[in-house]
Amino acid sequence: MSTLRIKSNELGNVLAQQVAFVANNQILSTVIVDRAKKRISNQGDSTHKYPELWASKNQVGYRKHGKALRDTGFLMSKLHSESKKISSNTVRWTLKDGSGYGVKHQEGFSNKPPIAVPLNKKTARILKWLGEPPHDISLIPESLEEAPSLEEARKGRKASIKWDYYVIEYETKVPPRKIANNPPEDVKAITKVIKRALRKKVKGLK
Repeated sequence: MSTLRIKSNELGNVLAQQVAFVANNQILSTVIVDRAKKRISNQGDSTHKYPELWASKNQVGYRKHGKALRDTGFLMSKLHSESKKISSNTVRWTLKDGSGYGVKHQEGFSNKPPIAVPLNKKTARILKWLGEPPHDISLIPESLEEAPSLEEARKGRKASIKWDYYVIEYETKVPPRKIANNPPEDVKAITKVIKRALRKKVKGLK
């Protein structure tokens, strides 16, 4: 998903190699996973704030009070890192996404209509098998009630009929919500981890 290169050309060659040796550590590289999870939990960082969810913006459905990328926690649970030494003084840490859809949210994407929006968790589980938009509305079980308008969908429990889903008939753009980013606080946290590892190595040599 994203790559962080730790390169130390400005250091002396021996020191640069030692920094690379210490940084090439799978356990150390998990700091970028921790920072990514923190970003999702905080809905952004100091340089990037997650745009509001469509459901929140329009006050529709069970996710109107939800958080972006936090619907099930599946994406966060599938984040992992890889550490690889690519030269004598360069180490590459890569944040990887095992969910299959993290990259889409990193860059942003568009959904083609029609888009069936579940208005409750039960319907969300049923409609999940429709896959990505555009949705084949004819496959939705007849037992589910379609809200005739956005206004009706907004009513929720106050509606005269319990609506199960609403259909968006226009293309929607899902804005980027960066999972991988390098704000100052992340650079500081990563540097701190590497410094701590270097100090530990130096103490071990004494």
